[in-house]
Amino acid sequence: MMPLQVPDIPLLQVQHLGRRFEMPRSRLWGPAASLQALSDVSFCLQAGKSLGIVGESGSGKSTLARLVMALDQASQGQVLFKGVDVHQTRGEALRHLRSGFQMIFQDPYGSLDPRQKIFNVVTEPIQTLRKPSDGRSELRDRAAQALNEVGLRTPDLDKYPHEFSGGQRQRIAIARALITRPALIVADEPVSALDVSVQAQVLNLMMDLQDRHGLSYLLVSHDLAVVNLMCDDVLVLQSGCVVEKGPAQQVFQHAVHPYTRKLVSAVPGQRDHF
Repeated sequence: MMPLQVPDIPLLQVQHLGRRFEMPRSRLWGPAASLQALSDVSFCLQAGKSLGIVGESGSGKSTLARLVMALDQASQGQVLFKGVDVHQTRGEALRHLRSGFQMIFQDPYGSLDPRQKIFNVVTEPIQTLRKPSDGRSELRDRAAQALNEVGLRTPDLDKYPHEFSGGQRQRIAIARALITRPALIVADEPVSALDVSVQAQVLNLMMDLQDRHGLSYLLVSHDLAVVNLMCDDVLVLQSGCVVEKGPAQQVFQHAVHPYTRKLVSAVPGQRDHF
């Protein structure tokens, strides 16, 4: 008898995820108001693949990214990373789990501590996660390797963030995300604050790193052309709810939901992008 084949567990599973925020009371004895930022969001992301999260401002994209990263607590549902619920994991176990997923933030200027040298910036995740190390020499070697992978030089470790351009700072942020050798990187609008010419360089770098290391990306973006370039699949959020999901080209070229069609029609030169 042939053995039963167990399907591979997705790298990331989000199941019926929701987030409700309590709002200030308008009156002393009035009912408490609340805002449903996310409602019943579910999807899977396989290792080595990329999923784009798109929607207008206020659709819940960044809230979803923060919940995946366990930077905020879900009101309901689960976020499973390699089968482990990140919102039910605590202490050392969570720190160990976090080494497998890292984040790239939108603002390359605000996300780097201006008082810290680049060595400290890049190695911060390892020191925060309390990963064992043979000492500062090994840590510096790993930081230098991460910088070299994003197109910067080893001497840059001794500089400060203000000595770099916006594009270079985002490369530093990518190096910081790479330092723990993660399987998943959550990128929240990673190029929206950059000049158009620099955007292409950073996106090409991210795709090259994905090929080199088998990374998975959860890419949050309002730019559908970027998502179409970077992602295998796409999930469309409107007011915290999933209105459409599927392969990126299929969704963008044959959108079913009116909201998705509205987003696609707003892209300048859409035929060139899709």
